[in-house]
Amino acid sequence: MSEIEKEKTPGREPALENFEFSSSFELGSLLIEPVHVRIEELHPVIAAHAHSNTSYEIHYTLKGQGSVTIDGQRYPVKAGTLYITGPSVIHAQTSDPGSPITEYCLYLNCRQTSFHQPGFFALFAETTFWIGQDEGRLFPLLRQLIEENRHPLPGTAEMSETILKQIIIALTRICCQPQQEKTVPASMPAMTYTRLMPIIEDAFFYRYQTLTLEELASILHLSIRQTQRFLRRSFGKTFSQKLNEARIAAAAQLLLNTGLSVTEIGERTGFSSIEHFSSSFKRFTGYSPTQYRKGRSI
Repeated sequence: MSEIEKEKTPGREPALENFEFSSSFELGSLLIEPVHVRIEELHPVIAAHAHSNTSYEIHYTLKGQGSVTIDGQRYPVKAGTLYITGPSVIHAQTSDPGSPITEYCLYLNCRQTSFHQPGFFALFAETTFWIGQDEGRLFPLLRQLIEENRHPLPGTAEMSETILKQIIIALTRICCQPQQEKTVPASMPAMTYTRLMPIIEDAFFYRYQTLTLEELASILHLSIRQTQRFLRRSFGKTFSQKLNEARIAAAAQLLLNTGLSVTEIGERTGFSSIEHFSSSFKRFTGYSPTQYRKGRSI
């Protein structure tokens, strides 16, 4: 049920610890499929990205400080900061120099099984973003979840489900407000869809420098054509569009948060030349890299 993540991926240190889950459960009108819980250290930038329309991340900052940018709005992050990022919310994370953020990150998929009598728990699925200080309510539960999977015993799967239910109840009490309903595309089987989405997100977040369509298809155990169709169905974008978006998002964070030159940033984010980087960045954002760094002044 659990494993320590060993393999490094380009542009990011691996999770310090990663524990995966293999079962789902119902809570009120929700079907919850927990994917993994991680202890991560952020070095130094996690580029802007958005989750699929059933995916949620719960972030709890253990130590360090920095910021999270949500749909263009920047929020400070420090020890004890708790925030939820749900479907379609564009967010990026940055650690301050010399004070890398270490966090618990719980990733799960969630969808409503009934919209006629949604009840209390549906508020969680309808909350796409919340940020605040935990005040000691979530930390003990997240720590217990980590410890239970770090040293598994008979009944660990059942205990983990119990803790996860408590986490969702606590989150719903703390921070949830009604938001627009979001559903899984009807043409995708729920289990297949929810299992592939975090793999795809990880590939574009952390392998954008060198990722190819063939490599992504191999990771997903799909054909190239199936992969292309899945990306269009899930994101409304081609592989090239999704890859370019990931590279531009990473470059934008590096322009605003590092002293690297434009040429160095272009190279680090996988562009073949400074000309290709500059033209792609301006076409995507409306600004040259230099203008963007200077505050998007024209």
